[in-house]
Amino acid sequence: MSDEMVTVQKDELEKMVVRRLTEVGMSQADAQVVADVLVFADLRGTHSHGVLRVEHYANRVKKGGMNLTPDLTIKQIKPSVALIDADGGIGHVAARKATQHAIDTARQHGIGLVGVQNSSHCGALAYYIDMAMQQKMMAMVTANTDAVVVPFGGRKPFFGTNPFAFGIPGEKDAMLLDMATSEVAFGKIFYAREKKMAIPEGWAVTKDGEPTTDADAAFSLFPFGGHKGYGINMMVEALTGLLVGGVYGTYVKPMYGELDSYRNLSSFHLVIDPTLFIGEQVYAVAQKMMDELHSQTPAPGFEDVKLPGEIESDTMKKSLVEGITIPQTIHEFLAQ
Repeated sequence: MSDEMVTVQKDELEKMVVRRLTEVGMSQADAQVVADVLVFADLRGTHSHGVLRVEHYANRVKKGGMNLTPDLTIKQIKPSVALIDADGGIGHVAARKATQHAIDTARQHGIGLVGVQNSSHCGALAYYIDMAMQQKMMAMVTANTDAVVVPFGGRKPFFGTNPFAFGIPGEKDAMLLDMATSEVAFGKIFYAREKKMAIPEGWAVTKDGEPTTDADAAFSLFPFGGHKGYGINMMVEALTGLLVGGVYGTYVKPMYGELDSYRNLSSFHLVIDPTLFIGEQVYAVAQKMMDELHSQTPAPGFEDVKLPGEIESDTMKKSLVEGITIPQTIHEFLAQ
């Protein structure tokens, strides 16, 4: 497997993704949504959730494990609360629809909450937070995944990487946190395998529950932060698989197995109008906090204090100019 890298411009990369997905039957519009989400991740340097995933999506579609013609109905439960049954469809499309509905609801009622059930993988949650922040909204999005994380003190996986993301806009800057509640997202293990790289200690365990730095031997992940991360990992499961009415933990279908089955993932999309309590001045207050964080004296070994998501934002600005660098093997699959 080659270690060589290829640099591709954003628009060209999106076209390649759309082409590969429409080849397996996905509509042009849906394929474009998926491409938007994946390339957004690669632009930010989050390659674990980027175009690396296209081959898997295509395989799942071909095996029948993703519904290309779902009935994405929105059930309005309360004025500010709704539920979408994704009907086994494309997770990115369902999550984008849920986020937009939550934004529209928050604009009218102050808060919009939309749950998504019976979905598939929806990509990097930062994309949906960015959607809200582009509308000057605060947002939190969480999603459950299949069991790949050992509980604190355990040896066998029970919960998923269960990511959550949060963002708040200021007047000119924004804070965007997007993190797995495992020590890392499993996509980083796949990326390390693709690059033939060792992984750091504390990321993963083998099938027998033994710690490993071998990406190929990695079977399950540790929760981040020991027992504290384990608790937050379980909180995400409660907000998704339990609250939204899907399934939890070991009952979620695996991403890279049972490709002929719908995965039944759930996600939680909360959008808040930041002006609810103190009006428009909230953006100035948020900006003041961000400016004060930037002005903090850096610790030894650091050039400055950055906001959550700032490194990724800077990477995106650079990638939009210089292009996105991906492994040659992935480029060859997309370009063939």
